[in-house]
Amino acid sequence: MTIKRLINWILALTPIVITLIVLPVLPDKIPAHYGFDGNVTRFGSKYELLIMPIITIGIFLLWLLLEKHLMKDKEKGAHNSRGIFWISIVMTFTFAMLQVVFLYSAYRGVGNLDDFDYQKIIAVALSASWIVIGNVLPKLKQNGLVGIRTPWTLASENNWYKTHRMGGKLAVVTGTISGLLCLFVFSGEVGIWVSLGSSIAMLVPIAIYSYLVYKREG
Repeated sequence: MTIKRLINWILALTPIVITLIVLPVLPDKIPAHYGFDGNVTRFGSKYELLIMPIITIGIFLLWLLLEKHLMKDKEKGAHNSRGIFWISIVMTFTFAMLQVVFLYSAYRGVGNLDDFDYQKIIAVALSASWIVIGNVLPKLKQNGLVGIRTPWTLASENNWYKTHRMGGKLAVVTGTISGLLCLFVFSGEVGIWVSLGSSIAMLVPIAIYSYLVYKREG
């Protein structure tokens, strides 16, 4: 097993291991859902805390299948494998952070999170994920599963290369700006919308750029 694969497995399994260790000392009923105002909207069984770790493992296994499929192309597989590694790291780490927040809330048995803005953590983590993805995008080789897949990037390797270089830079800038705004300016509730909104808005200029490259290529 390679070091990268070991890191993947550790991040994927850590949430469920920690949850199983903490589960016996938690109350039977815990806060199970929070509204955007930070107040608990539903209480549930402590065993619901196992849902997030199971989803994390499922997503990790899905990334393994994608990587195996991409590795069939030996020429491009190694590059795309590195991209898959970093994207899976971002996703599993984000889910692990969320699980820590949920365990903290369950252990305290709080009815609200006014003194702990967990939404700010989520917003900053979402923005930071785009910084990592932005560094990965230029390294991806043309494929039909992972990356910026427009009709024009899939039809031309040159279009794929240029679009992913521009998209990578834009993702880093977007993630950095939205992350700083979420951390220092906005509350967690607003920050989540800022992070999600900026990520979605970023896709528009990337698609337009890909089309413009296509037109220049004739």
